[in-house]
Amino acid sequence: MVKHINTFGRSTSLVQSRDFGSIVSELAVTPRQSAFFCNVHMLMLSQEDLILANAMDSADWVFADGVPVAWLQGRISGKDAQVIRGYEIMLAVCERAAGSSEKVGLIGSTDDVMKGLVNKLHEKFEKLDIPYQYCPPFVEGALISTTSELQMIKDAQVKWLFVGLGCPKQEKWIADHQEHLDCHILGVGAAFDWLSGLVSMPPRWMESIGLGWLYRLLNNPTKMWRRYIIYNSKFLVRVFQMLISNSTKSK
Repeated sequence: MVKHINTFGRSTSLVQSRDFGSIVSELAVTPRQSAFFCNVHMLMLSQEDLILANAMDSADWVFADGVPVAWLQGRISGKDAQVIRGYEIMLAVCERAAGSSEKVGLIGSTDDVMKGLVNKLHEKFEKLDIPYQYCPPFVEGALISTTSELQMIKDAQVKWLFVGLGCPKQEKWIADHQEHLDCHILGVGAAFDWLSGLVSMPPRWMESIGLGWLYRLLNNPTKMWRRYIIYNSKFLVRVFQMLISNSTKSK
């Protein structure tokens, strides 16, 4: 189902089916899997942030979390490439966990978002067991968890740990701590905000044509302008260079 391909120097997971249940089942087969969800911002930031680049390259799965990255995967591979968003896999995991008594953990965001998220997940999946919930205090740079904090995750016996610290902090945290934990770890970014109901998601039609970023930019320009204006521009330049290079080689 999944093929790993080189995408601007990063190993990403090309997925040709949006059968989320099958993707989650494949994730669950091998213990201690890590999964990232790569959008344009993450891909281009990894070109200049070596720690993020190493974190992505050490991850077991790096899905295309957006139409532009999936398009790029398809262009490079010559195959259909599907968008697999963090919140979609999170919901699929929670559905599986609720039906098989697997425990889920949550780390990231704010107390208000966490409360809303847990409530919404329990509304949707009545039997979902969430024994670990933690909103770490905000810190500049990398978040480093102590041995005792990691032990709390182990003591909760979670099979799935969702990390919603935002990019690149969550990817770096996962890379730093994965080997010390006995669970699958997924960096799901904005999924906490969206699934809590406190932040509105981009309309599906905008997401389907690759304009979800524009919705988020218009709704929060102060926070998002740098991410989307600068890194989207870098992406377009890199794509243009790739197309020109490929055109030259084909002559």
